[in-house]
This record gives sequence, C-alpha cells and structure tokens, in this order.
Amino acid sequence: MHVMPQEFSSEDFAARYSACHLNLLRYVLTLLPDRSQAEDVVQEVARLPWQKRHDYDPAKPFWPWARAFARFEVLLAIRRQNVRGKYFSEQLIEQLAEERVANEEQLSAQREALAGCLQKLDEPSRELLMLRYGREISVQELAQQQGKSANALYLSLHRLRQMLSDCVNRTLRMEGRV
Repeated sequence: MHVMPQEFSSEDFAARYSACHLNLLRYVLTLLPDRSQAEDVVQEVARLPWQKRHDYDPAKPFWPWARAFARFEVLLAIRRQNVRGKYFSEQLIEQLAEERVANEEQLSAQREALAGCLQKLDEPSRELLMLRYGREISVQELAQQQGKSANALYLSLHRLRQMLSDCVNRTLRMEGRV
C-alpha cells in the first residue's frame, strides 16, 4: 500500500526554507564564484521546492532536499552561461558539491568558532571587517573613508584575518573538532 506523504503548510515550508537559506547560499557560492549569479540561483531554488512541495516528505530533513534543487540549478546556470573557461566543468562542480556536503560539519564548526572569535575583537576591528567583507566595500573606498592609505588598510586587514585564523584554529583544537 502506497502512503502519500502528508502535506505541510506554507508556514512550515517558509520556516524550513528560512532555516536553510543561508546554508543554501553558502553551498551555491562554493560552486559558483559570482555572488550575483549565486543569489539568483538561490532565488530560483526558493521557488522550485515550493512547486514540488507535494513530493516532499515532511518527516525527512528539508536541507538535503533543498540542496538537491540547488545543485541542479547550479548545473543549469553553468550550461546557460556556455562560456568556456569562465566556470568550472560540470564534473568539477559535481565533485565540489560532494566535497561541500562531506565537509559540512567541519565548515559549521569553523563558522561557529569564527563567530566567537569575531566577538573577541574590538569594535573598530569588527566594523572594518564587516565593511570590507560584509558590505563588500573596496579597500580603496574604505581607505578614503578612514583617511588611511590603501596599503595600511591592506596590512590591517591581513593582520585581522591572521588573528581570526589563529583564533579559529585554536578554538577548534580546544574543542577537539580538528
């Protein structure tokens, strides 16, 4: 006897999708180097699971199901580009996707450690990192805003990245996650 999976509400769908949205973006950015294109793919991925919601079994995890749509959409985006040399081959994309899934737990641990390490920085350092990497403001523009040379800012950013890397590695070792 075939049992149809129970349907889940639009609120439940929205909650499940929202919970994995950032992970979807991270996953797609692993496979597509262009952030704008990656965001477009994630937007499309939001639509597809909704259309296929009747095929989804709410008793199963939502993230792997949504990730499968993302993988498919990345491959479609690459085919649509059809520009040799600009993007990775489909075979490499498949390999990267598999490795991303296999390393998901370690990446999650690194993100948690990074969040803790960022909190240990002083406010001006955190703000500089957020402007540069969160808002993607160029070093030249930041240097101009802060009245510093671009070289001085590059050096500051390099030191901050090194401090964060050391802190993350130390945290992961202390927690036994390495």
